Amino acid sequence: MLRLLITPPRAAALATAVLATALPAAAWLTGPTAGHADAAVLTPLSAPLSGADAAAAPERKCTLPGGLAELSGLAMSRKHPGVFYAVNDSGNTNQVFAIDCNGATGLLKATYTVSGVGNTDWEGLAIGKDSSGRPAILVGDIGDNFGTRAEITVHSFTEPDQLANASVTPVTYRFAYPDGKHDAESLLTDPVTGRIHIASKLIGATGQLYQAPPSPVPGQLSTLTAVRPGPVFATDGAFSPSGASYTLRSGGPMGANTASVYDTAGTKLADVALPAQSQGETVTYLDCTSLLVGSENDTQIWRVPLPPEATPGCGGTPTPTPTPTPTPTPTPTPTPTPTSAQLKLVNPGPQSCKFNQNCTIQLTTTGGKPPARYTATGLPWGLTLDANTGRITGKPWATGTIQITATATDTTPATATTTFPLTLTWF
Repeated sequence: MLRLLITPPRAAALATAVLATALPAAAWLTGPTAGHADAAVLTPLSAPLSGADAAAAPERKCTLPGGLAELSGLAMSRKHPGVFYAVNDSGNTNQVFAIDCNGATGLLKATYTVSGVGNTDWEGLAIGKDSSGRPAILVGDIGDNFGTRAEITVHSFTEPDQLANASVTPVTYRFAYPDGKHDAESLLTDPVTGRIHIASKLIGATGQLYQAPPSPVPGQLSTLTAVRPGPVFATDGAFSPSGASYTLRSGGPMGANTASVYDTAGTKLADVALPAQSQGETVTYLDCTSLLVGSENDTQIWRVPLPPEATPGCGGTPTPTPTPTPTPTPTPTPTPTPTSAQLKLVNPGPQSCKFNQNCTIQLTTTGGKPPARYTATGLPWGLTLDANTGRITGKPWATGTIQITATATDTTPATATTTFPLTLTWF
């Protein structure tokens, strides 16, 4: 009798893929509402919870602006106090959003289009270092629900000094695992060394923390090194601003809503229960003593305080915000103001979407005399373009790779055109 054998890694990848399709519906049916998330309870590993050990309760920090329904990564700015960066996962734009979270309502301050690359499955975001040692935004295209990617990529660009819409050209690092293919959603960068770390995500089993070579060469394939185990169903991670600890979180419904804090030797310092969210996907450090966490399909961002044992290297004084640059711009320009520069329609690079699933592509212009109006040819059935905003949205009913030609016209009127490929897959 012929028997089909599925190896444990392949089985885990297959289970992850199936659940990745099923979980949004399950979460909608069973998850709590965003407005009634459970309060977090911290449980130190070494002793029962006591008044001396208890951290303050989580608090609602801010709500997300529109356009981030599939939030998959957060990273706190090193230059702009109270601002974090965010990305959506697969099927969305190749864009990083800067959100001001100083008030109860998050404000979109800037959108950065990462030119020349697509969003295969953006699942991680971190602040690292560029080649000159300046803060850099790292985007982890590391998701792999079906366990089929021979390599993954991390795109890096220097953190801008001003919060203004822009197209940025990244440096891209290519990585492969030493032990097969893995799904991953956690991208971490050591703030002291700038070294990149990635944690794999498994259902019902502990994942693995991997680290990149100290100085990977852009464009050259580098092999990651397995360091130590991680939690079950890890959905994001981040290093503390002090560099003396890191956090890996899990998210429901296939993992506990828990942030596990470790020192750099891998010793677990504490498990912190997070507010219950249906698809807890993101974590970053607000400062040395507290986390920010968020979820897909939930606009609420929570601040979760950490207990003293989970904050090594922080000293006795909490850091209210990441350290800003010595001389910040007094009045940042919210959007570029082109004058006589020639109108240019920014090429969004190769795009990918899935059959009959939400798809968003954002077109942007530079120069010219605003406002610009947009048109496009080659769009498959199910996708439409907003002529005023340049936003392509909908659920495509097609497969294969097609060429989209987009045109922008300003008020002079000048026109600019660009063409980019759109790949449509079944899954």
